[in-house]
Amino acid sequence: MSAAPALVADKDVHALAFGAMRATVRAADGGRVASLWRDDPKGRRVDVLVPMAPGAYDPQIWPKAGCYPLVPWSNRIRDARFPFGGRTIALPPHPASAPHAVHGFAQTRPWQVTAAGESTLEMRYDHEPDAWPWAFAAVQKLSLDAAGLTIAIAVTNRASEPMPCGLGVHPFFKAGPGDRVRFTADLAWDQDSAGCGTAARALSPAASRHDAALDATAVTDYRAGFGGMASIARADGSRIVLQTGAPFDHVVFHVPAGGAYACIEPVTHVADAFNLAARGVEGSGMRTLAPGQTLAGLVRLGLA
Repeated sequence: MSAAPALVADKDVHALAFGAMRATVRAADGGRVASLWRDDPKGRRVDVLVPMAPGAYDPQIWPKAGCYPLVPWSNRIRDARFPFGGRTIALPPHPASAPHAVHGFAQTRPWQVTAAGESTLEMRYDHEPDAWPWAFAAVQKLSLDAAGLTIAIAVTNRASEPMPCGLGVHPFFKAGPGDRVRFTADLAWDQDSAGCGTAARALSPAASRHDAALDATAVTDYRAGFGGMASIARADGSRIVLQTGAPFDHVVFHVPAGGAYACIEPVTHVADAFNLAARGVEGSGMRTLAPGQTLAGLVRLGLA
């Protein structure tokens, strides 16, 4: 896989505005939404996402801020390899997750802005074969309104053969201990010490409803049968809302030790889905795109 730039910087920052809502986008820095907030009547900035700091950073050690695309897969690929179409695909392991690959690679590469307006922006990443041997095109269309940001994200197989695929978005919500997270998902995926999914199990109606305050404990949960809505009721009285639908029927809920932020990641598959599917494990969420086929979905991030 061709190397990403040694450093990326906050060049080409695009500012979006609609009423009191504001967002910034750093397309060249991995297609990232760098910040999303509302200016309230008292002049207070109410952030939805942890805002990215200005300046350069190593794209392999990305900032825990903003929101980035998960293309062409989400989360881990065990040992950075998987079988597909009669061959083994070997990928570069991620430095922080070695020996595994993690979170695709589109968010380590520059995206190109193809259209921009006062409250909208479109950006695109075109992949040519390298260690990932399939050509594809990924597109994000962003639209800001009075209550939040809608991300329309899609990936199209441009190769002449089928391509394995996953998709998602990875927001870092501005939240902390005491803030209350709510969402519903019918299945839980067990995971091993490598952070890879192993088996799904059904949850009772009560257990499927996550409704708990954040604390300083680290959490990484993989769920399926996601209800498509999540919220974070914050101590300052604001409420973050995430809304989505098919194909994002999986969700990753992650909070680091210390509770500095909360990630609620709508995705199409569980961690290590490509290897699970190759072993015949059902429900992993892995997709296979035929030549010219597109996988697409909508995710909305905002304030209630």
